[in-house]
Amino acid sequence: MEYVLSPYRSILSRPGAKSFAFSGLLSRVPMSMFNISFILMVQIEYGSYEMAGRVAAIGILFWALQTVPTSRLADRIGQRAAMIPLAMLHVVGAVLGVWAAINQQPEWVLWIAVILASCQGPLGSLTRARWSHMLKSDEDIHTAFALEGALDEVLFISGPALATILATTVWPAAGLVVSTSAMVVGLTILLSQRATEPPARRTSGKEHTLGLRIPRTIIAVTFVALGLGVMFGAVDISVVAFAEEMGHKGWSGLALGVIAFGSFVGGLFYGTRHWKTPLWKRLIIGTAMLAIGMTVLTFSVNLVMLAVIGFLAGIAIAPTITNCDTAVQRVVKRDQITEGMGWLRIGQGVGVSFGAWAGGYLVDHLDAQAGLFLAAGAAIAMMGIAVLTAPVVRKGTERPGIAAGDDAEPPSMHGADDWVDTPPIAPNV
Repeated sequence: MEYVLSPYRSILSRPGAKSFAFSGLLSRVPMSMFNISFILMVQIEYGSYEMAGRVAAIGILFWALQTVPTSRLADRIGQRAAMIPLAMLHVVGAVLGVWAAINQQPEWVLWIAVILASCQGPLGSLTRARWSHMLKSDEDIHTAFALEGALDEVLFISGPALATILATTVWPAAGLVVSTSAMVVGLTILLSQRATEPPARRTSGKEHTLGLRIPRTIIAVTFVALGLGVMFGAVDISVVAFAEEMGHKGWSGLALGVIAFGSFVGGLFYGTRHWKTPLWKRLIIGTAMLAIGMTVLTFSVNLVMLAVIGFLAGIAIAPTITNCDTAVQRVVKRDQITEGMGWLRIGQGVGVSFGAWAGGYLVDHLDAQAGLFLAAGAAIAMMGIAVLTAPVVRKGTERPGIAAGDDAEPPSMHGADDWVDTPPIAPNV
């Protein structure tokens, strides 16, 4: 255990690291609680899953649309200047949503509320940008991203269960109140830490902005993130349906928690190693493990078997997310990391939306196993994407002069103006 925790203790010992890591985790509670809390509130108050689904779809769509613009804003003017007004929009949207639902207002009012609340900014990238600003070596950044992935899994293990308990036993809107309050408290602490905030990127004559000129490596890993999202959305709804078919619907949350715990364990151990295997190979290996695990999951005959297989398959989730994050970190300048991560969040968010909708359709018209087949298909497609785009990811993440099998050269070895090499191939326009 000492060996496992040692790399994390090293990076957390940096001045301000523990504080921004904790406050950043608290600030992104809405990532795991907001949507499910809004869905439950609408379903309970209006008695319609269909209406709740429409409102959630509008929210997910606008969340995806706002991710890159708000990420660019945070890069350009600084996290504090960007996130304060965005946080206010989120609070206004959440309050309006609670008021509208409790008072049975028309559905279009809920649409306005969820659109406002979805303009929450790049909550998942704020601390990752701070790690990239604070740390100098690729190895330390790899460990930090693995830690962030593991902490995200803590949220996704506990968030949906907490939201469900609050909505069904306390008050339909209680989950939204807790989610929004956590974000406000977390952001207040995080944004007060100016010493670890990455400097704003100002416009200059030699500006290296992403805009729509996206490096092909980022496009490749965004499609991998899209596959992950479809898999997540299909698994969530299919596991609930599977548990209901087995006569144990109340245990569905525990089964999902076991899968998320597998991801947590995988991410924790993955971050303790300084891998010599090239990043593009690790990406293929991770997606292959997910494809195998999700395919085997479709053969589950009871909830215990599903949970055990899900745990083993889940071990590859956080490492795969870490590999995607690291690929972005390798191909963009340090002051553009938030925007680069934003493309991954768009891919994953769109995937979750489609996976949940398609998975629900398959469950309603066929059975839970059909939804699990969709998750397996998404994982297999994701592996195919990783294999097909391997040459692109390899060129974008391996720097000249590095021996085969070695990891990339630390950014600290580069000059201030080119801390990480630009992709050796022309970006898409």
